[in-house]
Amino acid sequence: MAYNSAPLDQLVALVPPPSSPLFGNRAWDELFADIGIRLPDDYVAFIERYGSCQFARWLGICDMRLLSKEACAQLPQEMDYYRKWRENFPEEHSLAMWPEPGGFFQWGSTIDGDAIGWLTIGEPEEWPVIVVYHDSDQEPPIAETMTEWLVGWASGNRYDSSGFAEDAEGHPGVCERW
Repeated sequence: MAYNSAPLDQLVALVPPPSSPLFGNRAWDELFADIGIRLPDDYVAFIERYGSCQFARWLGICDMRLLSKEACAQLPQEMDYYRKWRENFPEEHSLAMWPEPGGFFQWGSTIDGDAIGWLTIGEPEEWPVIVVYHDSDQEPPIAETMTEWLVGWASGNRYDSSGFAEDAEGHPGVCERW
């Protein structure tokens, strides 16, 4: 599947990237080798435009190239919080967690404690987006790329539609370096 840049162009039109983005300096192939999985081209293109950033002072997305080789090796343990939720509340938290087959791989987090990522099912370009809420039931995955999901959220068509509300208290409709 070829990378489609239209959603990224839409996102840039809705919410421009930070004026001085924070980029990692590692090569993508080196990062992929260190984490043991290739990430979607959509994520790569997004990070190359936005860098490590925070939308509306609410949703943070990290340029994983900022992670050291040692930090990459720790990613499965960093995601252990969900495994603990799953062990304690299996009826509410039933997702597999990466590196388990088809597991959840986090690419973003909110100040409310929600995690946003992919289910690593099939090829990376096919991974659906899923939101893991810290305090409510799991919703089904969304068959969109990360950037398509961000366009839907930034335009007010999904999630709680308040993240980019005009003059939302403490959540300006901007993207800042993070």
